[in-house]
Amino acid sequence: MNRASLKRWLFAVPCIERAANTWRARQQERTAWGMLARYRAEAARRGIRVLEGDLLRRALLNRVAARRTGRPAKPAGAMHLFLACAIRDSEWILPPALAPFGTVTVFDWKSRGFDEFQPGWLARRDEMNREMLAEFQAANSRQPVDAVVGYLSGRNTSPETVRAMAAIGAVVFNFCFDDTLYFSDPVLGGRPAGPACIASDVDLNLTSTASSLVKYAVHGGLAAFFPEAAHPDVHRPYDIPFEFDVSFVGTRYGPRGRFLESLIRREIRVACFGRGWERGPLSNEDMIRLYSRSRINLGISGIGQSLKLMHLKGRDFEVPMAGGLYLTQDNPELNLVYDVGAEILAYHDAEDCARTIRKLIADPDLAAGIRAAGRARALRDHTYQTRWGNVFRLAALLTD
Repeated sequence: MNRASLKRWLFAVPCIERAANTWRARQQERTAWGMLARYRAEAARRGIRVLEGDLLRRALLNRVAARRTGRPAKPAGAMHLFLACAIRDSEWILPPALAPFGTVTVFDWKSRGFDEFQPGWLARRDEMNREMLAEFQAANSRQPVDAVVGYLSGRNTSPETVRAMAAIGAVVFNFCFDDTLYFSDPVLGGRPAGPACIASDVDLNLTSTASSLVKYAVHGGLAAFFPEAAHPDVHRPYDIPFEFDVSFVGTRYGPRGRFLESLIRREIRVACFGRGWERGPLSNEDMIRLYSRSRINLGISGIGQSLKLMHLKGRDFEVPMAGGLYLTQDNPELNLVYDVGAEILAYHDAEDCARTIRKLIADPDLAAGIRAAGRARALRDHTYQTRWGNVFRLAALLTD
């Protein structure tokens, strides 16, 4: 039996799998918390502060002023945006989310046959960068590009490529929704793989984890808190009857299976959809319809193998926007975007989760009030148009 076969055989034994996953979770927690502590200590040692509000705005405007000379701000609908990312799962919403601001030229390297997670990637990485830069230059010749919006990292994009796009006059925004664990990743083919590699070359780094802002600052980058959002024309309520008391949508990995099994032991049945679950994945439309088919939409904020490491997720905004009642893990950063307890609900552990589910099912009026409040908050503060509008105004690209 070779090593891979032995590993599969061992992990098929439930107690061994649980022990291995627990060990992995502790390793990830030590890595993430240790990394954050080191960045905070380094920032304190060097007197680095995270810029916010007007200080951040002035620093960003000073950074881009020279190359933006003679290029005034534009009204919504008149901008030209260059979107660079691999469109896999949640990224499908980005082109329509950016469309209200003007022309969106999309460079989806996955659709062009480039996949940074497949064997042989290093041999093609520079080829992909050349193709991305050529596409950007062609788009800019048709209409000057006002902003580059990317989901980039050192794994897929070189600092030289970022600098080349900026030099032509575009303001470069790069977002990362997974920098709790993956920020200053190990070197891959001579280049650090995480977003730290390009943080100082990006004009404004956008992170969905407020505690990560200090990491970008230490690397010489400007950064802003930028949670995911939702699109009200897409993530909308459906007038259909409830079919499930509780549902969950997401790939089965890490501790998710164990957590949902713990709810089953407490006589809470959850309809699970996504890769790895018996019901399988849903189309985007069916996923959104599920939010209306479910009395309660369950969220799990944990990342990797851990339920203690958490960050904001796309469904934190999609479910309330679609009029669904949202119950998720008690991630402290939820308080930055919701009135937790009134607009969405949070649980501490499986017992607390089960208790809250029973309470909501027994009190439909309470549930309806939370659904309405969550949707109202999402519509007011958490649309993609609001998110990107704030960012573009911060850089003086947008007039209104």
